[in-house]
Amino acid sequence: MKKLLSFLLLASFTGLTVISDEKTLTGKISDSMCGSDHKAMTKEHQKEGQTPGAAARSDKDRECTLACVKSGGKYVFVTGGKVYEIENQDYAGLQQHAGHTVALTGEMSADGKTIKVSRVAMAAATASQK
Repeated sequence: MKKLLSFLLLASFTGLTVISDEKTLTGKISDSMCGSDHKAMTKEHQKEGQTPGAAARSDKDRECTLACVKSGGKYVFVTGGKVYEIENQDYAGLQQHAGHTVALTGEMSADGKTIKVSRVAMAAATASQK
C-alpha cells in the first residue's frame, strides 16, 4: 500500500512538471522568409506595390509577414534575437497577430528550436501605446 501511494504521489508531481513546461515570452510574430528583419522584403513588396509607403513600421511588418506566409513561408516567433519555429501553424492567433509584438505562451521543444503555441495576446506595452 505504501508503495502504491508513493508511486501515485510521484506520478502526480511528474504531471505537474509537464504542465509547468509552458513559458510566456514577449516577442514578434514574423515569417520564416524574413525572420527578425523585414527590411529587404519590405523593399521588395514596395516594388510590387503591396506595401503603402506611408504605413507605420508595425503595419509594414504585418503586411510583409502575411505576404510571405501567403507565398509559402511559415510563421515564426522572434524574441531576444532568436527565431523559433512554430509547430502549430494553424493556430488562429498567428494570422491575427502577424507582425505584432505579443506575449506568446507555449511549450518549447526538447531541442529548443520549436514552440507549440497555446496562447497569443498583444504585449502589455504595445497595447497601451495604441
